[in-house]
Amino acid sequence: MKNNLEYISQLIYDAYNIPLFISNEKCHSLTSSGEQLKHPLFDSVETSINRLIQPDDQYNVPLIRITNYLEIFIVFHLSSIETVIIGPFTSFEMTENSVNGIMHDYHIPSSYQQELYHYYSQLELLNQKQIVSLCSLTYFLICQEPLEEELVRSQLMNFDEIEPAHTEQLIRHHRLEASFHMDHRIEQKIWQYVSEGKKEKLLQHLESIKMEGMSQLSKKSHLRNIKNQVIIYIALGTRAAIEGGLYPEIAYTMSHISIQKVEETFDLQKILLIGDDLLFSLVDRMNENRENTHSKAVNVCKNYIFNHIFEQISIKDLADLVHLNPVYLSQLFKKETNKPLGKYIQEEKIKEAQKLLIQTDYSVADICMLLHFNNQSHFSSIFKDYTGITPNQYRKNPLIH
Repeated sequence: MKNNLEYISQLIYDAYNIPLFISNEKCHSLTSSGEQLKHPLFDSVETSINRLIQPDDQYNVPLIRITNYLEIFIVFHLSSIETVIIGPFTSFEMTENSVNGIMHDYHIPSSYQQELYHYYSQLELLNQKQIVSLCSLTYFLICQEPLEEELVRSQLMNFDEIEPAHTEQLIRHHRLEASFHMDHRIEQKIWQYVSEGKKEKLLQHLESIKMEGMSQLSKKSHLRNIKNQVIIYIALGTRAAIEGGLYPEIAYTMSHISIQKVEETFDLQKILLIGDDLLFSLVDRMNENRENTHSKAVNVCKNYIFNHIFEQISIKDLADLVHLNPVYLSQLFKKETNKPLGKYIQEEKIKEAQKLLIQTDYSVADICMLLHFNNQSHFSSIFKDYTGITPNQYRKNPLIH
């Protein structure tokens, strides 16, 4: 196996000109291909690599790691004692302004400037499609079977699904007014693909956008610049979705939540993913709306459930809202959606619980209380009925659902 890995690593290096590093459980090198590029801020390649390894990493799946310094690595744990690491490379055109922005954001002394310029000049530039191809090739050469590419694509564009929490407090008088500037052709395409619900076209367009090619909105801070650009297309996508027929309450709330997350995040990878995912979520809701042939009463109920997911919701409350008899409303809802109203409420709360389990550190008991389930046992039972696994199992490995 060792000889095979050495041969495979050399093939990958020859094809992509990207260093490949095979390490043991202590990140000590077992073998490597290509010149190992050491980041100027780290004492050794091993120290630099060590920051990429996380205790709960999955085995036998290529994992994408994007550092705050805009380096990208592929981490592939073959076992508990052997890991393949490919990188560094990048997806960003690293100009002097970019490097200066990173130095500003992370308070890096100016004495490192020339070393950093030289370091970034050596990194290969790969787009998302090329990253997926590199992961697929590596997996196939090592495992001798095709990679399920969605496992990689989901890491690049879908870390956090943006949904609102406590929406009734956030949408009050909230309006987005962006005063930034973006290339008009980029604006038009984002607007068109969101308003028309064309997810694949939007994905291709976002992959083609070079963040460095947009206007420089902050001369000093690269982090601030990325945040500004992401906020622009969040605002743009929100307006396009509303024009396309999405409930303004839903669109504004989703955008408000994602902008808050952008402002609170200092991880560049997550900032970019938050923006992308907001747009994908808007497109999904646009398509749901187009397929929606429900009556006004049913749509009002669904919208209320969405906005008040963290409250106790009863069928009587909903019936009062739409001025219908509770029994008649239940019959109408089931007729139009093929799902009992009580079950729909329950499932929406479980979907929210899934997000909380992945995105927060709330305990199962806290999530149960937030979503107004009777008790933890009741919550866990319903969660398992819906997902096939317990809340704790889902938190440890959401991909198995």
